[in-house]
Amino acid sequence: MNLKDVRITEGFWKKRKEINKKISFYAILKTFEDSGRIRSLTKDLKDDETHHIFWESDLAKLMETAFFILSHEKDDKLISICDNIIDKIIHNQEDDGYLNSYFSFNEPENKFTNLRVRHELYCAGHLLESAVEHKKLNGDSKFFNAMEKYIDHIANIFGREKGKRKGYPGHQEIELALIKAYEHTNKRKFLNLSNYFISERGKKPHYFDQENIELEKNEEPLDISKLPSEIRDFIRWQHGHRKQQHDYCQAHLPPLDQKTAEGHSVRALYMYTAMADLARINNDKKMLDTCKSLWRNIVDKRMYIHSGLGSAHIGERFSFDYDLPNDMAYAETCATIALIYFADRLNKIELNSEYSDIIENSLYNLILASTSIDGTAFFYDNYLECNPGFLKFQHRRHGIRDKYHLCACCPPNITRLMASVDQYIYNIFDNGLVINQFISSEIDLTDQKQGFKINQFSQFPWEGHSLIEIMESNNLYSTIYIRIPHWDKNLQISVNKEEYQFSTFNGYAKIEKKWKKNDKIELKFDFTPRLIRANTKVRYNIKKASIFRGPILYCLEEVDNGKNLNQILIDDNIKFKEIEKKIDNLKIISLEAKSKRLKSNDTLYTTEKPKIINNKIKLIPYFCWSNRKENEMIVWINES
Repeated sequence: MNLKDVRITEGFWKKRKEINKKISFYAILKTFEDSGRIRSLTKDLKDDETHHIFWESDLAKLMETAFFILSHEKDDKLISICDNIIDKIIHNQEDDGYLNSYFSFNEPENKFTNLRVRHELYCAGHLLESAVEHKKLNGDSKFFNAMEKYIDHIANIFGREKGKRKGYPGHQEIELALIKAYEHTNKRKFLNLSNYFISERGKKPHYFDQENIELEKNEEPLDISKLPSEIRDFIRWQHGHRKQQHDYCQAHLPPLDQKTAEGHSVRALYMYTAMADLARINNDKKMLDTCKSLWRNIVDKRMYIHSGLGSAHIGERFSFDYDLPNDMAYAETCATIALIYFADRLNKIELNSEYSDIIENSLYNLILASTSIDGTAFFYDNYLECNPGFLKFQHRRHGIRDKYHLCACCPPNITRLMASVDQYIYNIFDNGLVINQFISSEIDLTDQKQGFKINQFSQFPWEGHSLIEIMESNNLYSTIYIRIPHWDKNLQISVNKEEYQFSTFNGYAKIEKKWKKNDKIELKFDFTPRLIRANTKVRYNIKKASIFRGPILYCLEEVDNGKNLNQILIDDNIKFKEIEKKIDNLKIISLEAKSKRLKSNDTLYTTEKPKIINNKIKLIPYFCWSNRKENEMIVWINES
């Protein structure tokens, strides 16, 4: 779906996009200016500033945000900001095409010598993605031409031909960027390089092992005895990992042989996204089957209730099936963004409502929670239980969002997703229009086979009502597919005010008609609050429940319910009262209910049963937590 074909028109997501454009973009830009990311491109760093290997990827994602915004509206200020950064980046391109300011300025002798951890190909991928979107805007090709020259240089170095290195990225990303470039230009060299990077991965002898042999010849011993314990532990883990743990980089097996999601969750999901693209483009059934197996392992056994991925703090990685601790969850924001990409790519191959269910859950819960309501601060990891004292003990950030991250991959990734969320609302299947998300928006298909223009008015996420109106029509017979959310067993559909008995197809309501101007489809969803339990193999959530209303996950926060939230008990007969309130000027629906509470004992251990007292609870949407103060929070509540 071309982003220019769809426009969010009003309501909840329109406001979030405005905050993203007017507040978040400039808040991140300022931190990038203050930290030296832009000055590093001209060797203008201060004495106490250190150039980082991934800085150009951060800038690329922030510029991509601007390009998505500019696809819908003209903004001379944004154009000027991006032109300034682009000119600085491409000015550093070397004669052979190499384009990475960190290595050009600081370690020219170490180019492409440590693919596993040094992020050169990852940065190239983000720069290429950004350059493709820049070229799409108005045909300006200066950025894309520079990146094409760099890709040609990379292709001259890596490959199976004699004299080339059989390397591949330590952090995947360039693979999916190359496919974007191929689909924009139809130049097979981009597709060929992406195919190579995927198919070469995991072959023996492992390229990273050979790389490590060369690295260790010149490596000086590092004295870590005086470093803090958590840093010593991480260095020891990294060193041991470098020698043997290929699964961290998804290089333990060739991708086609991988059946479970392993290793660093962002790297994994970027790779799976590229694999889904290649399965579609190459009509590769085996690769598609692999993607589906990986999808099933993720959503059935390794995904948090808010679509978070990666349960292990050390390594930011997947651990094992059903290992989903709440207070130790890592659930990096970038991983869920990559999950959205993976789901979207699979959705382009086959119509299956589960893919858009996951996108909906990701957007309304983890993605919204990753940013403060005012748009100025961001979470890197997204846990489902917060005790500030515990976090301090674990040497992790407290229960507050940061305005700046030293590793700032997440904030600009959030802004580019928010700026492009329009593209996840609709899809085309078998010449029919697919409505995946219930977001106020319009799409014009009058010059396509569907032959109509529609406007959707949605009251999501607070009220379960959407109206789809045919604004223009060529009076053609076609199909509209409407996703039936997995959480709604009572969806009601009417067409022109008459109840419609719809058939279903892979989780979608199917409406076939010769559409006329002013035809209306009305959708009524069941927003009754509901309790969700985890599989009993998730040992952390036995006899616990989480609470949803419509697509929104709810939580308890200390500011509303007092300390020691794990003392609260609910039962399956709980009745909720819906209350309108504001958090930081955002109107929300909160939930109130009667509950029970365990009364604290006077001693640490006792033979007496704990006393249970009556209690009242107040729940707010999970994405609103940590906007009032640092305090306790839980998603999973004990059931009595």
